[in-house]
Amino acid sequence: MKIVSHRGLPIVTPIRAWIQCAELLELDDLVAMGDALLSKWSPYAPARYRTHAALAEAVNRCEGRRGVGALRKALLLIRPRVWSPKETQTRLIIVRCGRAEPEGLNEPMYAADGLYLGKPDISYRSIKVAIEYEGDYHRTSVTTFRDDISRRERFADAGWRTLRVTQADLDAPAALEARFLRYLPPR
Repeated sequence: MKIVSHRGLPIVTPIRAWIQCAELLELDDLVAMGDALLSKWSPYAPARYRTHAALAEAVNRCEGRRGVGALRKALLLIRPRVWSPKETQTRLIIVRCGRAEPEGLNEPMYAADGLYLGKPDISYRSIKVAIEYEGDYHRTSVTTFRDDISRRERFADAGWRTLRVTQADLDAPAALEARFLRYLPPR
């Protein structure tokens, strides 16, 4: 087991910590951790921008260990470019209610004339649908609130529909699933 130092303390590597958590955490939490390891949202630099191949290799080295089955399931659901655990949760609801895998995650979108629209959390470019998770900072930060409105209007002007998701939607997802069934393509 590789030990590294962080602020003078010995710790296991971020991928090893993910492996160890498999004995304790539910599948969705393992997926959120995996999404985080492939993306940018950890404050700890060595826990960012890992590769799916590195996660898979670590899982393969753990054959026979408790939790390896959950890790294998998580590997199938982990995606790069997910920027928050709420985005992971939203994406998992989408695919579990029978909708197609998102075409884009936090990828830049442009109008037909080349105008930059923004980077929606989740997107379906082919049908012009953007999905945004709106945390409380989206309403408490004046700058974020105004930027969100401007971005949503740019998308609307380019013919896109934006589906906004909040914690209330994630807490009781039946209505959210109904929206996804209405607006998103089937698998």
